[in-house]
Amino acid sequence: MTGASGERQMRRMTEEDIPDVIEIEKRSFISPWTRGMFAQTLESPVARNLVMTESGDIVGYVIFYQAGLEMHIMNIAVHPALRRQGIGLDIMKRVIESARINSVEECFLEVRETNFPAQGLYERLGFKRIGKRRGYYTETNEDAIVMALSLE
Repeated sequence: MTGASGERQMRRMTEEDIPDVIEIEKRSFISPWTRGMFAQTLESPVARNLVMTESGDIVGYVIFYQAGLEMHIMNIAVHPALRRQGIGLDIMKRVIESARINSVEECFLEVRETNFPAQGLYERLGFKRIGKRRGYYTETNEDAIVMALSLE
C-alpha cells in the first residue's frame, strides 16, 4: 500500500475494483457491504461509484446517489493504513465540486453518532446536523446523525 507520495486520481469504480474495495470495506465497518451490494450500485442509474487511487492502488472510495437536485452519500471509506492523510477530505471535496457542476442543491449523509472523526470532516466541509435516526445501525442499535450541505 502506497503512502501520500503518489498523485491521487478519482475515477469510476469498475467490477474489477470490487475485491480491493471490499477489503477496505471489511476493515472499515462493523457490517460491511457485500459484493452483491457493490455490484448492484454499479448497475443503478442513480448511483455513482468512484475510487480514489494513488500510484495505481485504490486508497479509498465513495458511493452516492444523485437524483434531481439532491445527492445522498451512501458509503465512503479510506484504507485504514492511510487515514489522517487527507484522502477522505480529498474524496469529499471532489464529490462536492462535481455536485456543484451538476447543479445539485443539497447533499445528505448519515454518520454514526460515535464517529467523531467523520463528523469533524463533514463539519469542516460545511455539513450541518439536521436530525437523528434512532437505531439506524441495527448491528449495534446505534443512532445516526443526519447531516446536510446546502450548495445553493
